[in-house]
Amino acid sequence: MNETILYIIYSPVHKAVKIGISDISGKRFAAHRQRGWLLVSYWHFFERDKARAVESLVIQTLKKKHKPFLHKEDMPQGGYTETFDASRISKKGLIRMVNKAIRLVNDEYSHKANKDQ
Repeated sequence: MNETILYIIYSPVHKAVKIGISDISGKRFAAHRQRGWLLVSYWHFFERDKARAVESLVIQTLKKKHKPFLHKEDMPQGGYTETFDASRISKKGLIRMVNKAIRLVNDEYSHKANKDQ
């Protein structure tokens, strides 16, 4: 098992939201917090693959309508490609997207597990 945290954070300075994943130590999330990002919500996963699948699904969905908001220079700690304009994507809306993606990913993994039996 590779425990992982999927998180949503918000930057009051940049007026941006970000989705990301971190190992269970939270070091990645801490790097953002040190630069003023605030935690909006997080989810714990026992399997990194599932967290990555949820993150990818949400980012793909967002990128259909929105471009990444920040630039590399805005985030020396990395992760700028997963940022979006908070005036266009609400924190609550992003949480709903993550919860929906979790259901879809869990259904997909359950379906695969049943097929393999």
